[in-house]
Amino acid sequence: MRLASTAVLLVSIGFTIAACSGVPGGGCVANCSSGGSVSLVLTATPPSPTAHLSIQAFTATITGIALMPSSGTAPVAVNLNSTTYIAEFNRVTSDSVLLASKVSVPSGNYNAMTVTFSAPKVTFCTVSNPGVQGCAVGTLTTVQGTLPGSANFATNLTVANGALTGIVLNVDLGNTLTLTGQTITAVDLTAANTFSAATLPPASSATDLSSGQLSHLDDIMGLVTGATSNSITVQTSTRGSVTATTNSSTVFRCAAQNSSCVQTGQVAVMDAILNSDGTITATFFEPAPFSGDLVEGVVTSVPNTVNSTFTLVAADSVFASSNSVLNGFLNIGDQMVVTLAGTAQPFVIVDKGLGQTLPVNPFNNGNSVSAIVPGMTVLFPVSAYTAQSGTTPGAASTVSFALRLSRITTTMATATSPDFSITGTAVPPFFGISTNQQVRTTAGRLSVDGAQNIAAIPVGKTISTSALYLGPANPAFAAQSVRAH
Repeated sequence: MRLASTAVLLVSIGFTIAACSGVPGGGCVANCSSGGSVSLVLTATPPSPTAHLSIQAFTATITGIALMPSSGTAPVAVNLNSTTYIAEFNRVTSDSVLLASKVSVPSGNYNAMTVTFSAPKVTFCTVSNPGVQGCAVGTLTTVQGTLPGSANFATNLTVANGALTGIVLNVDLGNTLTLTGQTITAVDLTAANTFSAATLPPASSATDLSSGQLSHLDDIMGLVTGATSNSITVQTSTRGSVTATTNSSTVFRCAAQNSSCVQTGQVAVMDAILNSDGTITATFFEPAPFSGDLVEGVVTSVPNTVNSTFTLVAADSVFASSNSVLNGFLNIGDQMVVTLAGTAQPFVIVDKGLGQTLPVNPFNNGNSVSAIVPGMTVLFPVSAYTAQSGTTPGAASTVSFALRLSRITTTMATATSPDFSITGTAVPPFFGISTNQQVRTTAGRLSVDGAQNIAAIPVGKTISTSALYLGPANPAFAAQSVRAH
């Protein structure tokens, strides 16, 4: 893609002169000098819950990252985990995802970073009546930002010779948006104070990580492309591949409960830890219940039980390895009308190890869209698909659904453990929740960021959580990760 400004062009030239060359996500293979290496993870700060926004997807393609040496020499490029890295910022309000892995760079001090990007867009809706489920009719829409663009911001990073430096790149989403009430009128990733960077790990008071660990890598979904007795490679559709080693502590959520259930060609979800030496360790692995072309998305409307349809915004996907009807046609943030057609198969929950503490709920083993409510995130195999065209939603049909993790920003109401409660009126309005809600956690299956544990999060603090939303159940939520902002 042609870059838009002379400044960005100069940065690109600097990449060629000063950077280590290599494959996406890999280390230095040419033009290398002695130095260290960096691994980057991506996170985001959500807009304030007091804005009462209903954002289903916020995406941009990150096309480049450069470190600016304090000495004033040419910028140093950081090879990303994918040459077409599509970030979904709503996801990383609660999760941390791998952006670059163990990339060789010259040692030294860096006082600025440049991020280049294209195609920023936000899909959202408004709600007329608080407490009523679903987006108001006709309000689901997408706002696109100026593209391509770049942001340069000050930072203070040191890369030691022969060592790995972990870096977290954070995006403050609230600073990028122009609002009129619940309506987003513009998005601008070049706005001041949008991007920031810091070294990993966080202070011990702001994480549950152990010594030698830099970051959680949460909920990696994709196609298994590599499997051995001690490693797993998962290829995502938008963020490249992640290879992780396994050990005796890795939890395998499958019948065999060991690495024998990891098979190339299967769809799976994996949690991992980025270690201080740049290696990645898998902490959890679970095969998905479906194969082939899959769409994961956020439900935005109350289902029509007569036609077995509802509206959904795509949040992730898996492409079939051959003859995909999605690859090249589906974009994150696309709207579609989903139909449960043919002989419905029982619904399932990809429980991520939370199943032992889940309450009775209508979704598990259901076979009607009546078990689905706005705010749920569901995964489904695609029987037929028509892509979105302009403002006309796409269409997809399926025979079943799996419940997946929703990303929810709200405030802490009661900071207790193992169950805590969130402020219902601070939940995104399209959920239709008006009372405080209990959130269940499971020992050994919760990651916490921004605090050492749940009890350390102050009441009233903004939090984001990735949680199974069970609808009319008690409790309605089961959390896998919680981040205090």
